[in-house]
Amino acid sequence: MFIESRKLEMLHKIPVVKTEKYWKGLEEGKVYKAVCKNCGEEYYPPRAECLCGGEVEWAEVEGEGVVEAFTTVHTIPAGFEWHKKPYTITIARFGNVRVMGWAENVKVGDRIRIKTDKDETGVWKVYFEVV
Repeated sequence: MFIESRKLEMLHKIPVVKTEKYWKGLEEGKVYKAVCKNCGEEYYPPRAECLCGGEVEWAEVEGEGVVEAFTTVHTIPAGFEWHKKPYTITIARFGNVRVMGWAENVKVGDRIRIKTDKDETGVWKVYFEVV
C-alpha cells in the first residue's frame, strides 16, 4: 500500500515591524533573543510579546554555545533548490536559549560560536563555527 505524495509549501507570516531589531541585527553580525521585562523568560526565536503578557527587551546571544543536535539534509526541499549539496542544520544551546543555524562538520557536544552571513540568495542567516 502507498500513500499519495503531495507538494507542501509553507509560508511564514512574520511581524517584521515588531521584530525589526532581530533582522537588522543579522545584518550587523548580531543575533538577538527576547527577554521578558516582567517574568524574565527568554525566547529564541525572539517573540514580540511574552506569553505572560509582559513587554520584551532585546539581548544579544553571545559567547560560546554547545551543539545539542544536528541533521544533514540530503533531499533538498522545495524553496531550497538553489542549494545543490547536502547542508547541516544545527541546534546549539547558548545559556537559556537554543538557537538554530547552519554549520559544517559538527558533532554533539562541540563548542561553537555564532555568526551571521548572507546565503547564496542574499538572505541573512545564522551560522555556527566550531571553536
